[in-house]
Amino acid sequence: MKTKILFILLFMFLFAYMALAQNCSTYNCHAPDNNNRTGAHNFQRSDGTDKSPCAPCHKPHNAGDKIPLWNTVNKFDDGVAYSAYTSPTDTLDNTPSSNVYAGTEACMSCHDGMSESTGYTYPYFENIPMGGFYINYSNAQHPIGMNYDSKADAGLNGNVVSGEVVGNIGKYKLVGGKVECITCHDPHKKGPAGESILFTGSYSTPEDQAVAYQKLLRSSSVQGFCNECHQDK
Repeated sequence: MKTKILFILLFMFLFAYMALAQNCSTYNCHAPDNNNRTGAHNFQRSDGTDKSPCAPCHKPHNAGDKIPLWNTVNKFDDGVAYSAYTSPTDTLDNTPSSNVYAGTEACMSCHDGMSESTGYTYPYFENIPMGGFYINYSNAQHPIGMNYDSKADAGLNGNVVSGEVVGNIGKYKLVGGKVECITCHDPHKKGPAGESILFTGSYSTPEDQAVAYQKLLRSSSVQGFCNECHQDK
């Protein structure tokens, strides 16, 4: 009887695994790269037709004009256009920009609640265990296109060198003196070789460091990350 139960459980596990594999998107971000490193943007084609992990975002020929070699298949055109950020409590010391930086637009071509690269909409990414792809922009998300001026906001870290805010655990890129997606996130960041950092609890790296890899943060740890810029928080 026990053997039969174990067999049924094994069959159910294999069925679920196969179903997940078949439902996996064309670009599979679970595969390690040639250096055995994984990352949140570690895209590999699961159908085997193209081994390039760069293809979902970049293409070497006939690239678009958004950023160098940007894949024009990815377009920031889903739904209502974004508008400049306004503070609900009118506490902003710095001024938000009304323009969308091209690199930020590139990020939002996928991170706008949709995913043209994979063909899946946000409920898929919300409901599977790995989750986290969809972002609720109405819930405590950091505004982008913000002027970074420590003179206007005394709580900001004023240590800015060559267009980067220099903190204790990382450096944060400004774009024309503004906070954009790439200020906090490095889209090409990957974890240590041989370490899978995509699934919580499956890594040996300390959790605060693993989360920094998962979130593509420009820091060595998630602890104290916000204080790198907001020193009065």
